[in-house]
Amino acid sequence: MAPRDFDPIPVPYQKIRGVPFYMNFEYKLNWVTPMTITDLLLNIIGTLIFIQIPIFYFKNKQKIKNIGLRLDVFQSFLLMQTWSIWMLIGEFLMFKIPFTGMITNYCANNNPQILLRFTVFFFYWAHYSSQLFTLLFCALRVAILYSNSNEEKKKLFYYLIPPFIFFSFSRKCTSFELCAFASFVFTAAVTFTIIGLNIAMFFKIRKRKMSSLGQSQSTQNKKASRTLTGTMIIMLTPLIVYLFVLALEVIPSDYFVHILYIGDIVGDIRVHTVSCYFYFTHPVFKKHGMIRKITVTQKVTSQSRHF
Repeated sequence: MAPRDFDPIPVPYQKIRGVPFYMNFEYKLNWVTPMTITDLLLNIIGTLIFIQIPIFYFKNKQKIKNIGLRLDVFQSFLLMQTWSIWMLIGEFLMFKIPFTGMITNYCANNNPQILLRFTVFFFYWAHYSSQLFTLLFCALRVAILYSNSNEEKKKLFYYLIPPFIFFSFSRKCTSFELCAFASFVFTAAVTFTIIGLNIAMFFKIRKRKMSSLGQSQSTQNKKASRTLTGTMIIMLTPLIVYLFVLALEVIPSDYFVHILYIGDIVGDIRVHTVSCYFYFTHPVFKKHGMIRKITVTQKVTSQSRHF
């Protein structure tokens, strides 16, 4: 294959160490590079928007608590999105940048095992943690709807954080095929669980709307509840697409590398769409949303911390 005809990503996961063609490979501008640069710029914009949420949270933590909105929901959302952004960084290190061919010559000649092992470890750790914290966010949302005990919800949130991180840390794969299959099974389990949680959420919301409790909620709590519901729905559609992409990764195909790239883009869309939707629709980020609501009856006050 002549260098001028070389597609930077024709055969993914092919060994390049010590192969003369790759050792002598000279990078030239290709169609992957501008796509990766554009993707990077969009990711930077999405990340900058997300950064506004933790900044707002730490500056207004007590105010958020005083107006009756739940801190554990915010914390769960921040964990989910933070690990998702780490996962996107891992995708750039493991897939998108290598696909351009920029580091092909360096890796073929120097075989940087420490860097390569860390990159693989970092990506899968962030990937599994992101999936688990997404599940935690959805589970916490449903628990808030169904449980009347704040202590039970706090235990659910704080007790699950360390196991989620260490479980992801302990996952190991001996080959790409095994990693791809394990990722597919894991993502499938998380996705179908989230689908079940969404069904349970809609059932509870419908039941609550028909009761007097649904009519007694403040406008702010209704908007906050609507934002959390919409967040769960928005993240579900890309998850299903991503699961379909993972299924295709397990099946041998001539378009395998393009499937990988599409899967990464779907992940980008999911993460940043959720951040933007949450930031631009949640009432707490609006000026009038920080006004403390004064309720008329004790019944409404007791329920104001459930959203």
